[in-house]
Amino acid sequence: MTDQSPLKGRSMTQPDSGAPDPFLITGPAILSFSGGETSALMTAMVIKAHGGKLPDDVLICFSNTGKEDARTLQFVHNCETHWGHRIHWLERDGKRDFREVGFNSASRNGEPFAALLRDKRYLPNAVTRFCTIELKIRVMKHYAMSLGWDYWSNIVGLRADEMHRVNKARKPNRDRWTTLLPLAEAGITKRDVKTYWAKQPFRLELLPFEGNCDGCFLKARPKLWEIERTRPGTLQWWAEQEAILAADAAARFGPFRKPIYDLVEVNDGDDMGDTVRTIVGWEGTWPKAGQFVTEYSYAELIRDVRRQPDLFAGGLFDDDPEMDAECGTWCAGEAA
Repeated sequence: MTDQSPLKGRSMTQPDSGAPDPFLITGPAILSFSGGETSALMTAMVIKAHGGKLPDDVLICFSNTGKEDARTLQFVHNCETHWGHRIHWLERDGKRDFREVGFNSASRNGEPFAALLRDKRYLPNAVTRFCTIELKIRVMKHYAMSLGWDYWSNIVGLRADEMHRVNKARKPNRDRWTTLLPLAEAGITKRDVKTYWAKQPFRLELLPFEGNCDGCFLKARPKLWEIERTRPGTLQWWAEQEAILAADAAARFGPFRKPIYDLVEVNDGDDMGDTVRTIVGWEGTWPKAGQFVTEYSYAELIRDVRRQPDLFAGGLFDDDPEMDAECGTWCAGEAA
């Protein structure tokens, strides 16, 4: 690890004159490592601020959903090896439990995520993003409570150039933890993150349109097309979950029938035709249970790419926000 901070002329271990160092963390605390380069830089700076050795009650935690990209898992492993600090790899194991795994034993085929969907019996979506809450936030919460902690600090990698997230994370909450945002406090931006990792012997090998969660439904349609085009089969698991949950909903409730309305002229015998709005048919599937996104299914995305193997909409990527690089920070405010 280099000694030079990505901040302009600022040492990683020396705060600005007169200001406390936001990277000096008092435990008990969890460094919430998402597997992205931003939270990795945060963790590296905290380690450096503590002279290369974290306090015993300041722990690095990574929650694996089973759908993290394989390159994300490799990056987490590389960080652990390079830093010489243990990273606690955690996975959901039932509604109120977790299991601790490692690089070799971590789930790679969506097992924790699929088990969660079987428990919920419906899919997360852009409004109800319970996947992050259940697979990441609550997993770390249960882990901290298993250590006997009643209250702790949650250290999150939000930058100074994403104040919409920072402001949300700073709102008062009734959780067992206080959220600390050292990168935002230090004024670190995305440019600083890129500068830092460009000088390191390894980095996260994801392409710009990819993310830690390999087929995250928060990604724009063009990104998902390109993911399937460049890595065929990536979206298959997601399509399978949609099919399983749609079949389960149909078995429980029968086929979902959405009424089709139209204006129909009726004659009630007075020779004066009346036009009324009435049901003329039924259509649809179970959208909440059977699709991650209302507008399209993952099976449709796969078919789109197979029909047009050269499909590429890179020009639309700039308008798609970076949603899942630090996944847990998007939904943290919704956790109970």
